[in-house]
Amino acid sequence: MKRLFLVLLLVTGISISLTASGDSILLVSSKWSITNIAPGIVHKQIHFSNGELFSSNQFINIIEVNPSAGRTVEIIPSPVLIETSKLAAQHEAIAAINGSFFKFNYEHNTVDYNSVDYIRKGGQNLAPNTYERNRRAMHQRGALAVHNNKFYILKADQLKEWERFILADEVITTGPVLRVAGNDEALENSSFYTTRHPRTAMAKREEGTIIFFTVDGRAKESAGMSLRELQSTLRWLGASDIINLDGGGSTTMFVTGIGSNGIVNHPTDNRTFDNLGERKVANIVIIK
Repeated sequence: MKRLFLVLLLVTGISISLTASGDSILLVSSKWSITNIAPGIVHKQIHFSNGELFSSNQFINIIEVNPSAGRTVEIIPSPVLIETSKLAAQHEAIAAINGSFFKFNYEHNTVDYNSVDYIRKGGQNLAPNTYERNRRAMHQRGALAVHNNKFYILKADQLKEWERFILADEVITTGPVLRVAGNDEALENSSFYTTRHPRTAMAKREEGTIIFFTVDGRAKESAGMSLRELQSTLRWLGASDIINLDGGGSTTMFVTGIGSNGIVNHPTDNRTFDNLGERKVANIVIIK
């Protein structure tokens, strides 16, 4: 079995942990569409259209950023809600995904950047966490951080204002965290965790490769994933750290120069399986 996996790794170019489940073998042995979009940045796409993965259809996009390529990952907040592709183009991004969770407020808002989660940019605190019943929400239990051009996925500790003590130039809280240092996190049994939705996530391999991830959902062409399925998929793709971002209608991946608008997945706000249904969001994560 191990020899079979090594052969498949060489053929597909996909890094995957040596887990002998049918879904993991399918993930690595299937033919992915692979595009080098810039030095050190690769876009990979696959459509399981015959109910093969998790007994369902799934449309998956991945961007891998090589740690030796010298690329910069940035968190980009906006004072007005705006489509991922438009905000990415404004900042001359090579690629981008939607970021963390937000409030639906279309007016210009520099008070909290329409965010329900903490944001720091350029060392300045732009938005606080909005707590429910004085408790941290599931999307405030982890964070993305960038410091000295290095990208981190972090898990919250017991301090209520934990984010404020992170030594980083850029921070945004999100979650839940799905995997830390090679160990899966325990998952709750609530509907947000167990129901299939479009999902956006970020992950990191032990050697430093950064993964941007989307899976489409809410369509017969792609069911979306539960958080356990998302956790398993990115583990099989070799991730040692995984964190969930805002999903559902927000899920969007942008790659400059592809198609008419750069959208490589199928956002769902128009309820049509095409690339025209982008939702306006409050923040994104980009590659420069």
